[in-house]
Amino acid sequence: MTVRYISHRSSWRTVDLLRLFPALVRALRESVPDILISTANNTAWICAAARERAGIESMRLVLKTTNPVVGSRHRGPIRQFRRWGYGHAFSCATAIWTLSGAETAMLQLAYPQAARRIRTVINPYVTNAMLAPAALPASPTAPPLVLGIGRLTRQKRFDLLIRAFSLVRHPEARLVILGEGGERSRLSKLVATLGLTDRVTLPGYVTDVAGWLNQTDLFVLPSRYEGLPAVALEAMAANCPVLSTDCFAAARALLSVAEGCGIIEKADPAELARMIDSRLDRTKPTTLREIAQGHSVAGGIADHVNALCELWED
Repeated sequence: MTVRYISHRSSWRTVDLLRLFPALVRALRESVPDILISTANNTAWICAAARERAGIESMRLVLKTTNPVVGSRHRGPIRQFRRWGYGHAFSCATAIWTLSGAETAMLQLAYPQAARRIRTVINPYVTNAMLAPAALPASPTAPPLVLGIGRLTRQKRFDLLIRAFSLVRHPEARLVILGEGGERSRLSKLVATLGLTDRVTLPGYVTDVAGWLNQTDLFVLPSRYEGLPAVALEAMAANCPVLSTDCFAAARALLSVAEGCGIIEKADPAELARMIDSRLDRTKPTTLREIAQGHSVAGGIADHVNALCELWED
């Protein structure tokens, strides 16, 4: 197997994609692959255009969506342009893969002409190491730990989590937010303003997320939007309950019936604080790891292989 890396790296993703377009077309003409797979939303249009430009009619095109193609954050002309753009890309695709049944249903409704070609695939998120028992179980005498993980950006809405934590009635509880980003200064100031410097910490980016999750009593995902967040499944692999906004298509299907988990219905600090207190009053669940196993690396790879085999059968 030959791996060829084509990339232009700058601070603007759209510019990078446009700059690599000629190189991608040349690579397709040289290798004439049987299948071209776009593995994320941001590469769908470029891959569809490159296939058309390369003029290889026998090449199958697979588009994998990893975020809602048209979400609540898209409005006006941008929303219309995205709907049209993805509709054109989908019309060129042999198959469209989504990360959840809920996302599949949404896309089939929005693009009925492509409904037959839309399929859910299991994404390989959860490793055997994540599913293994914790090497160091959480101490029963340790103070309750609430965890947030993600880039420090407005999308993740960690300011909501910090404001809610200032209202949590468990005085010994701690909040840790792992990640780095442009919002660090603003969030740090908010922590200081609310008098939480001894209870809230932002350690930055860490590599051992599983180690933190095994020590955590509650994971909170307050984002405005997500695809299918791997970190929520990683938390469940550690039997850590998850509170999440309705920020991804499968949120309700995944969390509404999972022990100790729940949906944050309103972006309101007082309501979120009440939910956090309610979860911290409960015993940590033991059944979430079974749900996470449905998104194992082995299962995800097998499902992707099955999806590829289906292309040859058509």
